[in-house]
Amino acid sequence: MLASLAHTLRRNAHRPAVLGTTRTGAVRTAATCGELADLADTCAAALHARGVERGGTVAVAVRPGPRALAVMLAVHRLGLRAAVLDPGAGPDVLRARLALARPDVVLADAAAQAVAGWARPLARRARLALPDLSGLGPVATVGPRLPGCAPSLEGSARAAVLPPPVDGDGDAVIVFTSGSTGRPRGVVDCP
Repeated sequence: MLASLAHTLRRNAHRPAVLGTTRTGAVRTAATCGELADLADTCAAALHARGVERGGTVAVAVRPGPRALAVMLAVHRLGLRAAVLDPGAGPDVLRARLALARPDVVLADAAAQAVAGWARPLARRARLALPDLSGLGPVATVGPRLPGCAPSLEGSARAAVLPPPVDGDGDAVIVFTSGSTGRPRGVVDCP
């Protein structure tokens, strides 16, 4: 199904794929189908260039939007698993969850890296908290890179070749239980 989605994105490159709103509430196009396909291809090529192989796990700390969707499409294309980090879960719970998932790479946008780093005191007020991301695995920045952020994921895609899509079944997403009984458990969902 996702292979046909990639084809449809390319075929309808100028149509809106992700909508958002302006500050006044007007609807705007956050990404066209072609832009989303390009983002997903770049991400897939960069993950492939980093040596993340089929069956590997990618921790995702990217705000919802075109980049997060592109990361998920790239993860699927390569036959990887995504473990989405919820900044509302708390650092201890996230560390326990990712001890189960053992990510090959942590993909984080600049906002997630700020929540885990210099903006931690401000983020706590909003009930957001992430552990030190570098303690979870190698970190790469998705999207604009700000001072203090990990190296850019997109930078490793410049000379990379886009691999063919993985054909076959496999794990897609790891969804964690709350851990309210003391130990979180991961449930793996297949496409």
